[in-house]
Amino acid sequence: GRQPTAVRNSDSWFTPKKYLESVTSSLGEITLDPFSDETANQIVKAKHFFDEKLDGLHQNWKVELSTKVFMNPPYSAGMVKKCCARFIEAWHQKEIEAGIILVNNATETKWFQHLLFEANAMCFTNHRISFWNSDGKVVSNNTRGQAFFYFGNNSKYFEKHFGVHGHCQVLTNG
Repeated sequence: GRQPTAVRNSDSWFTPKKYLESVTSSLGEITLDPFSDETANQIVKAKHFFDEKLDGLHQNWKVELSTKVFMNPPYSAGMVKKCCARFIEAWHQKEIEAGIILVNNATETKWFQHLLFEANAMCFTNHRISFWNSDGKVVSNNTRGQAFFYFGNNSKYFEKHFGVHGHCQVLTNG
């Protein structure tokens, strides 16, 4: 997701389909995108999503018996830190069975380090992702590399599907 609007802002960056295909292959399906809207979900195709009105920070994420989350959090106003903390909380509270987070590789930040010490696997992309805007056009001003974090019990499967995007590593957490 990412709270896209008609106005181009720092949160209107949509995940291209080839990465979503890897997410779906790794998780089996996406049952929840907790920070999204109708436009973004036309691409993500999550069974459930929370928009700005529903506010994913304050919802129970267990939307199905087996909730599998994909999260590309909004970055404005420190939201990425709050969203990642909420994801980890949902993971510990068993609201989700598995999930994948897409974030900038801001390795020096506390929230990134928190993900690193909680996730079961990760993938550093070997390129910058060319995100899409709400018109499906490439947003060309991405100045950072990205990382995917996997939470779940099938890290090898995640590695298999994300190896095409960069270096994957199973982490010794949990």
